[in-house]
Amino acid sequence: MELKPQPGMAETSVLERIEGRFGYATDQQHLPGLLHGAILRSRHAHARLLRVDTSRARLMSGVRAVVTAADVPGLNRLGIVVRDQPVLCEDRVRYEGDAIAAVAADTVEQARAALEVIDVDYAPLAVVDQAETAEQMSPLHGESNLLAREAFERGDTDAAFARCAVIVEHHYQTPRQMHAFMETEGGVAIPDNNGGVIFRVGCQSGHRDAEQLADILGLKPSQVTVEATPTGGAFGGKDELTIQPAAGILALQTGSPVLIHLDRFESCRTGIKRHPVSMIMTTGCDRQGRILAHRVDALLDTGAYASLGPAVLENFLDHATAPLYRIEAYSVSGRLVYTNNGVSGAFRGFGGNQATFAVESQLDALAEKLAMCPLALRRINLRTVDEPGSRGQVVRWSAPPTDVLAEAGASPLWAPAVSDARRRWLTGTGMAMGAQGNGLGDGLPDRGGGRVSLSAEGRIRLEFGFSDYGQNLAEAITCLVCETLGCVAGDIDVVLGNSRGPDSGPTSASRSSVLIHGVLADILPRWKDRVRDQAAVLTGLPCDQLYSGPGGLFAGGRQVLSYRELAEKGQPEQTRVDASQAFPVAPEGNQLVGRYLQLQIATVARVAVDRLTGRVRVTDLHHITAAGRVIYPPGYLGQIEGAAIMGLGMALSEDMPTRQGRYLADNLDQYIIPTLQDVPDQRVDVLDNTPTTDRFPVRGVGELGIEAVAPAICSAIEAATGIRVRHLPVDAGYLLAELCAQEETCS
Repeated sequence: MELKPQPGMAETSVLERIEGRFGYATDQQHLPGLLHGAILRSRHAHARLLRVDTSRARLMSGVRAVVTAADVPGLNRLGIVVRDQPVLCEDRVRYEGDAIAAVAADTVEQARAALEVIDVDYAPLAVVDQAETAEQMSPLHGESNLLAREAFERGDTDAAFARCAVIVEHHYQTPRQMHAFMETEGGVAIPDNNGGVIFRVGCQSGHRDAEQLADILGLKPSQVTVEATPTGGAFGGKDELTIQPAAGILALQTGSPVLIHLDRFESCRTGIKRHPVSMIMTTGCDRQGRILAHRVDALLDTGAYASLGPAVLENFLDHATAPLYRIEAYSVSGRLVYTNNGVSGAFRGFGGNQATFAVESQLDALAEKLAMCPLALRRINLRTVDEPGSRGQVVRWSAPPTDVLAEAGASPLWAPAVSDARRRWLTGTGMAMGAQGNGLGDGLPDRGGGRVSLSAEGRIRLEFGFSDYGQNLAEAITCLVCETLGCVAGDIDVVLGNSRGPDSGPTSASRSSVLIHGVLADILPRWKDRVRDQAAVLTGLPCDQLYSGPGGLFAGGRQVLSYRELAEKGQPEQTRVDASQAFPVAPEGNQLVGRYLQLQIATVARVAVDRLTGRVRVTDLHHITAAGRVIYPPGYLGQIEGAAIMGLGMALSEDMPTRQGRYLADNLDQYIIPTLQDVPDQRVDVLDNTPTTDRFPVRGVGELGIEAVAPAICSAIEAATGIRVRHLPVDAGYLLAELCAQEETCS
């Protein structure tokens, strides 16, 4: 089934986003007494702090507070996995952009002017700027710059390699990518007049942020409220705390609301990046193409602080085991090291797409050596739906992998392109496959809850703790509720992202849609029964004659009670229903590896390569997806296509290289993201044979679309030119040199 935009399906919030009317956290400029905050950042990638003198800043016009590490009321550390990052640095800075002090003033200009007169004396230290030598350098934390080492093994890899007829070994490199979200990091901290603070911010887990902020501010958890506003993009970059600690400290110091909004330059310097990965991958097969052995040695640069690096390493290695394919023996290992190269952490794909780029490239290399069709090689090795996963775990595929491959093989993009008479543009088509699991996985605590109630205004109120940063959660919830209750969108209020509401867990790991569907399947039937019981008392009609519909309760085809009347005359407090559930795991419940719910994608790409410049233009992308039932088609389409564009950037243009710990790009005029001019024609097909009795018919697709884009593009480049690219982003100069070398050889 081809998924297409459907006119008339966009809800109000979608139109508000499109028209630029949707409110962001940083739009709250008119709060009474609002102050503006700014953060002083380190000018050095690595240095001792000898002196921080704020005396002149405190005397500046309009300045209401200046704070340093000594003013942090509680724990001066943040971090989801490892709390190793100072809120404000005490004696040492570890990357260019580390926070040293913060100012609150009447205007943004006054706050930034005050930063300029804070005197900081540094004693520069040796910069750890090469991940390859980081372990030999003086440690940035503890006793070593090795933050984590992990390995997965299965079978006797050496013996399996000894039996291989064909072995390929290549080095792969993926870039340090920037989120480049529309709304940079920001929000406001508001004193609640009872010693607590309310945060209205762009974030990905209000409950988790509230826990950290209570520790940092020295407050009780009940004194911190986080309201996660619909953000202008996140993709993992707002998983960690950003401006919240500094804004909260300043708000407590001044007793006034404090807004901090990073400009694009500051976001570029300090924002979370995708982990750059360097890896050597060796893969072998027999003469029939059956993969026998696979070895991976990877190095990930996590930067100055851990962030979610250890979890990214685990997910990278999980994907490096080639979960779609049957492999007799493998040994995959990875190291995660500290450097002074900014901070890397969560990013859409979460390490999986870096690994998939190399795995799929290896399969193409094997096929070339065997003179075999790459699709045929994959078909031989693809797992069946009844097989365990690559780590021996129980998995639940959304469709047979061979079905996804067959659809990719039938793509119209394989038809010959219209030839360029001058042969300036070389065209080619390639494909790659990818798998993506839902949920945190590997035994991590993973629960989510929700609530339904009837408001005083007679609205069906749905509450979840998830943040909605563009994945259309509100629309999906509305569709599911209307389908179950027979009501209309106008009957429903959706409240998301408040830490005082149900704890749904973080908006990450493509988990939100799965938990929303599961929780609603639990609470809506119970809510419907409670509402019908109350309506029966108020109307005198038997329960079995009443049913919910648009605007209220019906009997015999006519409305007998509106939801507003029910709220006014009934007992609306009795209509509140809560539920919480663990994220779906394998039936035996004791599986501590991998992710149970698995999604698949095959991406077919067509490219044109300019023989005069080496420039690559992607003209078409065709995605075949198997991700369960589609709840809200515009949202599904937007997630797949949007993620694919991020994959396009990773493949062709995006990188944040460093020199001596300093980023070489500081704005979007140097860091080039795809624009509408670069976006290819895209088609999204859905394989959905999900039975109505399936316990888990819905999956999250936030990360799926990025999974196979880069290897599909590189496969298409090879089809067009005969040149395989293994270092991303694709270097036009490298392609041009190789093309020239080919022409010289031919002549």
